[in-house]
Amino acid sequence: GKQFIFQRLAMSLKVVILGAGGLVGSRLVSRLLDSKEFHVSPTQTVPIGKIVLFDINDKGIPQRAKSDARSTIALGDLTDKATVLAALDPTGFTHVTVIHLAALLSGNSEDNFDLGMKINLFGTINVMECVREVSKVLGSPQIYIYVSTDYVAAFNEYNRTHPVTEESFRLSPVSYGCQKACCELLVCDYTRKGFLDGRVARLSAVIGRPGFSNSISYPYTGIFTQPLEGKDYDVPLPMEIPYPCSSLNNNCEGLLFLAGQVDGTKLEHNRVVQLPALSFTLSQIWEATQKVAAEEGIALGKIRCVSASAGSTTIKEINVCPVVDCSKAERLGLPMAVNLHDIIRDYIHVHIKKIRPDVL
Repeated sequence: GKQFIFQRLAMSLKVVILGAGGLVGSRLVSRLLDSKEFHVSPTQTVPIGKIVLFDINDKGIPQRAKSDARSTIALGDLTDKATVLAALDPTGFTHVTVIHLAALLSGNSEDNFDLGMKINLFGTINVMECVREVSKVLGSPQIYIYVSTDYVAAFNEYNRTHPVTEESFRLSPVSYGCQKACCELLVCDYTRKGFLDGRVARLSAVIGRPGFSNSISYPYTGIFTQPLEGKDYDVPLPMEIPYPCSSLNNNCEGLLFLAGQVDGTKLEHNRVVQLPALSFTLSQIWEATQKVAAEEGIALGKIRCVSASAGSTTIKEINVCPVVDCSKAERLGLPMAVNLHDIIRDYIHVHIKKIRPDVL
C-alpha cells in the first residue's frame, strides 16, 4: 500500500525550519533558498521540493522567501500538535528534515519560568513526537536537528577549569540551560529507539545580533554593535573574562552540514555536537572592533565600564563556562571558520551600511 506509493514518487525533500524569523533562522533560510538540492546522507542529495518557514510571527522572515515558489510561511504555536503536524506533513515527499531553532532565550526563560518550560521543554517534546509520526509514515527515521546551547553545562569548578565537551556534566545554573539539557538527552533517546534521526547542534553565543537580546552574552555583542552604530555603550561585565563565541555564518554552514553530510551512525549514542566556537574577552572584541572600524573608515561610539547592576540583562553575572572543546565537530568535518574580525565585518556589511548613511 503506502510504502509502494512512496517508492514510486520521485525523490523529494521538505525542509522545515522552526524559528525561521530568528537571528540564525533567517540567515539559514537565505542559505537554503540558494540551494536546489540538499543532502539526506553523506552520499545522497535530493531536490528540495518545499521549505517551510515556521515561526510565531513573520517579523524576521527574509523578504526573498516570500517570492520563492518553494517556500511556505507557517505561523503558529510550536506547542500545538496539530499546527506542527501540518507544517511537517510528508504528503508528496520522500524525506522531511526538521531544523529546530525556535526557543525562549535565557533571560526571558529566567523571568518567565512557565513560558520557558512550555516552549523549550514541552514544545520540543511536541516537535519530536511529530517528527516521530512523520518518520512512521515515511518508513524510516527522519533527520531532526535540535539546536542547543553551551549553557547546558554545570558551572562547577571542573567545567570552569577544563574545556567543556559533549561528555561534560550538565546542570545549568539557569532554567533555560536545564530545559535545553533535558531536550539533548531526549533527542539521544528518541534516536536510540529509532523514532527519529536526531542530531543536537550545541551553539555557543552567536555574537552580532542587531538590537538588544536578554541574554548574559549580550555585552559580547553590544560592545561592537552599539559603537559601530555610532552610539556609546556601557559595559556591565568585566573586560577580561573569556566567553565562548560563535559565528553566524559558520553556524549556518555547520547546521546544514550536520543535517545532511554527517553519517548518523558515526554519532553513536551521544548525538550532541558542540559547534565551533572560540573564547574571547570583551577587551579582545573591543580591540578587534577598533581595528576593523579603522579599516572600514567608521567613526566609533565610546565604551565605558559600569557596574553589573547597571546592565539591562536579567542575568547579571557570567555563569557560562569559559572554554568549549570543538574537537568532535572537527572530527566530523564541520566547517571551523570562527574569526572575530570576520564576525565584526559581517555585521558592518549586513546591518551598519543600511543604517548609517556616512558609511559607504
